[in-house]
Amino acid sequence: MEAIDQWRESLSEGAQVEAATAAAVIGGGLLVGALTLTRRRRGFFAWAIPGAILGLGVVLLANVLLDQRSERIEETEERITEELASLDPIARAQVLKSVGEQQLDAVFGS
Repeated sequence: MEAIDQWRESLSEGAQVEAATAAAVIGGGLLVGALTLTRRRRGFFAWAIPGAILGLGVVLLANVLLDQRSERIEETEERITEELASLDPIARAQVLKSVGEQQLDAVFGS
């Protein structure tokens, strides 16, 4: 639970609302699924609604996660661009070459 609290605190206020909405929709889907299960309903249409509600909640939560990831990427790009701008062109090229080689080694192995 501590990891969830830390993640929630790292979100902006708008993203916290979206994440809470997604969690509520997922909870609603689970509740509808539990009701369907207790009433011993079978068949596609009995499970289509809980499945759709759960799916919607997962999509909403994934949207929050992808937005947070995009924000972090943009912030990192800005910081790196500022740091590179402070270097002379040759030093900038050396840094980019070194980072590129490290990343290629990490992806493809040495």
